[in-house]
Formats: sequence, C-alpha cells, structure tokens
Amino acid sequence: MAAPQRLNVLLSRARNALIMIGNSDTFLSSRKAKPTWQPLFDLLTEHGQVYDGFPVKCERHPSRKATIRKPEEFDVECPDGGCPDPWYAEAPFSCTNNCC
Repeated sequence: MAAPQRLNVLLSRARNALIMIGNSDTFLSSRKAKPTWQPLFDLLTEHGQVYDGFPVKCERHPSRKATIRKPEEFDVECPDGGCPDPWYAEAPFSCTNNCC
C-alpha cells in the first residue's frame, strides 16, 4: 500500500478506465501510505473524479443520472440493468394496412 511503484503499476495498466471502489480514508489514515496516496486523491478530487457512491447514467436518457450508495439502490435506479424510464422510438417502417 505504501510502495509508490505499486501505485504506478495500478495507474499505468488501466486501458479504458480505472474504477476504484473503497474508502479513501483507509489509505489516507495509514501512516506509511499517506504520502503515496494523498497526491493521487488530491488530483482526482481537483478534477471531480471522486464520488460519494457509484455514478450511473442512462445512455438513452442522458439527463438521467444517479449516484448509488447502497446495493439495493441498483434495483431502483437500474432495474434489470437499465433505466426505469420508458423508451419510445418510431417504427422504421409504416404499415399500409393501418394495423400497427
């Protein structure tokens, strides 16, 4: 936890994203690890990358965003892995028999 080389490996191996879930106070309260982790958490906080929960957003409703703080909130905010808001789309064809 206190080795800067391990933090370097953690950060340099991420390809598309790096999501760390945990309590930053655990790292920052460590006497040995604080000098290693404090600069990273300061930088992440400065750039708005530290959240008080897990941020989610709907790809079909971009304005619908939520921060999940408890496991049971997934069922409310992301039922069946998606958005609870209805999604409507126009049919790509029109029916000539007026049955649709």
